Amino acid sequence: MRKLLLIFLSLTIWALADLPVGSKVPDFTLTDQNSKKVSLSDFKGKVVLVTFLYTQCPFPEKCPMLAQKLGKTRDLLDQVESAKGQFQVISITLDPKRDTPEALKKYAQGQDENATNWTFLTGKAGEVNKVASLFGVIYYNDKGVIDHNMRTAVIDRKGKLSRLFTGNDWKPGEIASLVRDLVDQ
Repeated sequence: MRKLLLIFLSLTIWALADLPVGSKVPDFTLTDQNSKKVSLSDFKGKVVLVTFLYTQCPFPEKCPMLAQKLGKTRDLLDQVESAKGQFQVISITLDPKRDTPEALKKYAQGQDENATNWTFLTGKAGEVNKVASLFGVIYYNDKGVIDHNMRTAVIDRKGKLSRLFTGNDWKPGEIASLVRDLVDQ
């Protein structure tokens, strides 16, 4: 019964809080893998990709695949001269209890320890939930496994939601092309 209530509440929050494309994304502040406070506004003037994952995700088609695709997207964008230094990837944990800054730092090093444009964020559960709900992310803890939907947000240089990808079936070239176009605007 509790699980059903949590799902209902998450769906209600999702229905009320999902940002429409073209709207300004509210600023938020969380803690990065280096234990520093980081705000969305710190990346003003850049195109920002916001994703949600957690380091202990057991579903290969979810978080691990998302991290792999983000890495490929970054690689593609790093080959575009006009995009260098003009975009930022932010991955926010859905498991702030276990994904401490230290755990995120280790995870980040496993992805690309030299990545200066990929930030991993955590915070208090309520803070993370507030940010996740902005993008329609629904998640709940089921005996240590976090079940969640997949959302990848692309925020333009002006801080407006340009596109919200649902699921995990997007291609790195698709997002890289969109980011490149937004950088060139």
